[in-house]
Amino acid sequence: MESDQWKNGLFTYCLLSGIKDMSSDVNKDGMILLSEIQDYVYSKVSELSGGKQRPTTRRENLEFDFRVW
Repeated sequence: MESDQWKNGLFTYCLLSGIKDMSSDVNKDGMILLSEIQDYVYSKVSELSGGKQRPTTRRENLEFDFRVW
């Protein structure tokens, strides 16, 4: 989904905002893990699109959870 409100696609908007304001850092340790940003983006994209867009990922990504920010 695209919108002038987001200045990006919805997925990109949620990804960048989750990193920029650290809102995806669930355990508040100052680091964002792949699993944290994945959960955040999935939740926010679904919420903001009214369920019309749902990101997907491969299971392997979570097996090798790592710091992204």
